[in-house]
Amino acid sequence: MNINELRGVLSEEIENIRAGTTTAANVNAVTNAVGKILSTVKLEMEYCKLTGKTPAIELLTAGEEKK
Repeated sequence: MNINELRGVLSEEIENIRAGTTTAANVNAVTNAVGKILSTVKLEMEYCKLTGKTPAIELLTAGEEKK
C-alpha cells in the first residue's frame, strides 16, 4: 500500500459515511488505524534522520516501481 492508496481508503470512508453505508464507529476505526500507520512512518523517518540513514518506506513510494 502506498500513500495514494491510503488516501483512497480515507476518501472511500468519507463517501460511505455520506451515503449512509457505514457507521461512524467504522470510520473512526479506519481513521484511527491510518493515524497509527502514519505515526510509525513519522517515527521511522525521525530515526533515519538521527542515524543518517535513508528511509526506505514503501508507503511513501507512490507511483514508483518495486525493485
